[in-house]
Amino acid sequence: MTKEIKVRNISGKIFEQLHAISKKYNYASFNEFMLSQVENIVMNDGLNLYDNQFAETLSTIKEQQAQILELLLKNEISLTAFSAKQDMVEDLTLHWLRFMDDVDALEAERRAGGYS
Repeated sequence: MTKEIKVRNISGKIFEQLHAISKKYNYASFNEFMLSQVENIVMNDGLNLYDNQFAETLSTIKEQQAQILELLLKNEISLTAFSAKQDMVEDLTLHWLRFMDDVDALEAERRAGGYS
């Protein structure tokens, strides 16, 4: 079942521009052009193509920002863990070097005292 739509209060300038557009894109009739525009409105949920693409792009950007934030958090956690491990290795190395200095000092003391 088909319905008719009557649009009121369209300025002459807009009416002429609509007719010019329908001719420019080789529509068979002005009615066919207007039907295609109404179908576009329905398919795009009332938005024009630019608005739809902007909304999709904005949604993609938001998703990517969330992924970036998640990865940044993971990197921060990893860096913190590596820093803690590095601090532990530094402490162990310093303790080892001090121990080796003590062993070397003890060895030198034994040699100086004549103990072998």
